[in-house]
Amino acid sequence: MDANMLRYYIADRGQTMASYEQALGISKTALYRKMKGMSEFTREEIEKTIHFLELNEGETMAVFFGPVVS
Repeated sequence: MDANMLRYYIADRGQTMASYEQALGISKTALYRKMKGMSEFTREEIEKTIHFLELNEGETMAVFFGPVVS
C-alpha cells in the first residue's frame, strides 16, 4: 500500500482526508492505522476508494498493490 500515492490521488481529485474517511465510513484513527500499514484495507474499502476517487485499474494497482511491472 502506497500511502503517499493515495494522498496524492485524494488531493488530485479535490478531496480531503476528512471526506475520504467519511466516504469509507471509518474514523480518522482507523484510516491512520491503515495508511501506516498497521491494519489492512478491506475489499469493501478498496472498492469504495476506487469509486470515491474514480481510480482506473493502473492507479488502483499502484496504490494498493505496488507498481505495475510490464
